Amino acid sequence: MSHQPLGEVCLALGLLQLADVERILAQLRDSRRARFGEVAIDLGLIDDAGLARALAHQFRLNMVPPERLLKMTIPGDVLGMVPPGLIRDRLLVPASWDVEKKVLSVMVADPTDIPSLRVVQTAARAARLRLFVAPRGPLRALVERLLPATDLPATTREGLDELSGPGPQGATLVFEPEGPRASALRALEDSEQSSVEVVSDPDQVSAFIEANQVGRIFFRRAVAHDVEPYLPAWKRLRPNLQIAQVEGFGPGRQSTVPFGQARDFLLGITEFLLLSRRDAPQEARNRVRRTVRLARELAGELGLASELRDAVTVAALFADLDELSLSFLDGLNLDGRRFAVPVALLAPFSPPWDLPGLYEALERRVSGEEGPGESAEVEVLYTARAVARTTIKEGQDPVEALGAEAARHDGATLRALAGVWRKKGLRHHVAAGEGASQSIVLAGPDDALVAAVADRLARAGFEVSIAADGEDALHLSKTLHPAAVLAGLRMGRRDGSSLIVEMRRGVATRGIPVLLTAEAATPADVTRALELGAEDVIELPTNVDVIVARLRRAIGRRASDDEAIGGRLADLPLHELLQTLTLGGRTARVRIQGAIETGMVQVREGQIVAANYGSRVAEDAFYAMVALEEGRFEARFVDDGKTNLARSSDFLLLEALRRRDEGRV
Repeated sequence: MSHQPLGEVCLALGLLQLADVERILAQLRDSRRARFGEVAIDLGLIDDAGLARALAHQFRLNMVPPERLLKMTIPGDVLGMVPPGLIRDRLLVPASWDVEKKVLSVMVADPTDIPSLRVVQTAARAARLRLFVAPRGPLRALVERLLPATDLPATTREGLDELSGPGPQGATLVFEPEGPRASALRALEDSEQSSVEVVSDPDQVSAFIEANQVGRIFFRRAVAHDVEPYLPAWKRLRPNLQIAQVEGFGPGRQSTVPFGQARDFLLGITEFLLLSRRDAPQEARNRVRRTVRLARELAGELGLASELRDAVTVAALFADLDELSLSFLDGLNLDGRRFAVPVALLAPFSPPWDLPGLYEALERRVSGEEGPGESAEVEVLYTARAVARTTIKEGQDPVEALGAEAARHDGATLRALAGVWRKKGLRHHVAAGEGASQSIVLAGPDDALVAAVADRLARAGFEVSIAADGEDALHLSKTLHPAAVLAGLRMGRRDGSSLIVEMRRGVATRGIPVLLTAEAATPADVTRALELGAEDVIELPTNVDVIVARLRRAIGRRASDDEAIGGRLADLPLHELLQTLTLGGRTARVRIQGAIETGMVQVREGQIVAANYGSRVAEDAFYAMVALEEGRFEARFVDDGKTNLARSSDFLLLEALRRRDEGRV
């Protein structure tokens, strides 16, 4: 769990003014004091009760009122569980003991004093500690009443060292204030049984230094501003302390990669390697792609755990390998079962999910041995495969398209299917404008490029069909009436120029924009393609984002300035809506209606440039709106001309999602 800096907490609670916080931070740089709260008290800017209130709020702990401390009595056997020296010097006062759970309740003035708290836990043989914050003055008065000065001499720093054992002079401490990163680092530390301490608050760092428990400190460059005020005091406390600023804590000191991004990359590259082979029938490849996309979306709509979503995604990807007629499948030892091919292929790699069991259950479901509703994962695969094999016309309800087949499906999964289709339609309308086709046809000699463009467009809500060559692209254009076609200038069976000529001859296809890609194209090639009616000619090699932006620009030309597209945030969350707009370089003004306040986000040529929400503006407004789970949106393809955001769209969206996941806005 990450902790809001104590200065920010004091500001939020009205205990300090901004000038007070700046004065305290300046004093930290100049004095031997290394604790924000101690300096605030020394300067007379806050009292014991105010500091205790701020610490309780910062660490999400309960505070013991001073008046309760005056009347408190503690059983002698509980008091004897903690060394008297710790009680007196560190103000760590045991309050109660849960025998069954082995939980010791402790009142503290400083919840950041982790080294001393660990000694208390060890001495009491407690499974864990339950902490309560108390004002320092009243807590010290309680200690004087419980342990009169005549009972024991004052415990020195050396005495605490003796209680806690020799300090690990070479121990490494990592300062990481961001909750998910800190949790990941702690998990890594536990798995490797290393001597690394991960802390998320500067005062915790100070406590380790004062306890002589750390030899070096690492922190990321991105959080340097949180560390800088404390560095001088830390160095004064321990002149030989090693303090290093690094780029990140990932391999090679690079920034750590978000797990979700890494997972999507691995699934995407697996899909590409499996489906990009030219010896596989193109229609079968498209069907597998549709099944995979729909399975993952259905699993998400049903609220399946992330590991189950991954399991059904991989299962959908490999379920119908036999239809791909891939040469590398020859020689597999099959037993005649329907899903024997994926089981035989995946078994040697020891997948982390029970895929054989999932395929076995799916086989019983497909054969009719089991009815609907036995397993959510099986129902997702069963429905995704059925829908991927069904022709669904533009604007048609997918449940209606299943016809009599729908009666064989689980009701909850069909409701989820309707929800997925509704959200996909919203994403598509935001991307392409009301009334535009959801289909895109892609064809070209570069399979990697085609697959990458297909993935981007599929995530935006388009139904993408990949054609094997120009002839196949022409056939798909006549049957699907797509929003656009992206094809190679040079292809087998029919090149890009011939494709345009044939499409312009057809009444149903003449208005479909066609974009061509060409490697080492001559000016004459480009001129001829444009004269024939190509919307654009994109010279390769180029970035995939450039291709997607030009393709989406061609699709979006039909969206008029006064056209409004609206919906519920529950169906299309704001971050997904904005990702859809930024993906293709669109310009749009998005108005948000929350439960009480209204707001606006301006996207200009694919960049998020302005935000306001109620009285909040810029990033504060943006993060607050992305956190909304209920409300409505309305998108118009206009530009208000406002600008108050300077960071990139990628940063804003990632930071907004991180804050939302941590529960703060």
